[in-house]
Amino acid sequence: MSDSAAAAKPPPSKRRVFASRLFSTLLLWTLLVTAFLNWKNAWLIVVVTGFFGVAGAVEYYRLLKTDPQARSFNILGCIICLVYWGVVLWWTTKKNEAPPLEFDLAALTAGVHGSFLLCYRQQLAGALTLQRIFNTVFGVVYTVIFFGFIIRLMYFWPVTAENQGITGIFLVLFLIAVTKFSDMGAYLIGVVFGKHKMIPHISPGKSWEGFVGAFIGSFGAAAFLLWWKPAELAPINWLHGMILAPVLCATAITGDLAESVLKRCVAIKDSGKTLPGIGGILDLTDSLLFTAPVFYFYLSAIAR
Repeated sequence: MSDSAAAAKPPPSKRRVFASRLFSTLLLWTLLVTAFLNWKNAWLIVVVTGFFGVAGAVEYYRLLKTDPQARSFNILGCIICLVYWGVVLWWTTKKNEAPPLEFDLAALTAGVHGSFLLCYRQQLAGALTLQRIFNTVFGVVYTVIFFGFIIRLMYFWPVTAENQGITGIFLVLFLIAVTKFSDMGAYLIGVVFGKHKMIPHISPGKSWEGFVGAFIGSFGAAAFLLWWKPAELAPINWLHGMILAPVLCATAITGDLAESVLKRCVAIKDSGKTLPGIGGILDLTDSLLFTAPVFYFYLSAIAR
């Protein structure tokens, strides 16, 4: 037996993975509840949200480190993310409202312009150069613009004399709960009953049983919040809530699988090791990256 084979560690047991995941989940929900209990401190919630946004962007660009010539492109993407969240923090603190959509367009423009400017510094590498440009611009859309919709949800309603602070805090809670309970339902049902693989060439651990569990988790979270805080969730009523539950669930599954595609393309299992049993920050926020803009646009349509 070779030294490498002898030194190879066996994969952790399902019980150990479940315990680690449970610990990380409880820790994250404790952080979330603490943030919601202090929701009037808007700057604090924006800082916490920005931390997850920046951390997710860093992990995304770290996935691309296999191409040493793309280092400057990856740094550009991280800088755009840092500047974006810095400006968002300044804007929300000063204006007490959601940042304008022009901020997103500015970030996208900076990604496109900056990527081409970096191409002028070195010899072109054919299609590989185009891929570096695409990776940078896509990273800005995927980890910066998509995640920024959570801030827009926080300030979904305009601030008035009677309605101060973060006016859409319970809308954000609805989004996170329905999205993450979809993830948890899929995991729990999949671990206990999962036998039929869903898309094994992308995510071997996902099953059709877990797919059903995801919808159960989403409907359960939506129903509980509509029963608990019906007035605070306006313009969502029971009809819209029961429509949003499967829509957000399907979108969350798509977002989770999308990150699996990214990880399989660079041959890694997790985007990081920050959260035991879960992986990296991007493994945690991948579904929210997809559900946040869909939820925002749905609310914008029904609130007119």
